[in-house]
Amino acid sequence: MHRRWYAKLNYPNDSEACMNDVIDRVMTTFAMMRSVDDAELEASRIKLTSYIDELTSAGQHDEQRLAVQGLAYMRELYDVSGSAPR
Repeated sequence: MHRRWYAKLNYPNDSEACMNDVIDRVMTTFAMMRSVDDAELEASRIKLTSYIDELTSAGQHDEQRLAVQGLAYMRELYDVSGSAPR
């Protein structure tokens, strides 16, 4: 798994595709866990994209770890009721 990600980092379009795959995976999983409308999901996606970009810039390149960290971040964005981003 690591080698595939690192190999893709050599090609900007492919690394962006991998990052989008991670973001899509997190968003899909989160949408299954919480009842969130499309507008809230879109706003959260923008924040999540920025967060994942920060992690990759800091050297985190493992797709599974990024997905787990992204999901934890999404859970933090929403209050206990799960209705609105913080």
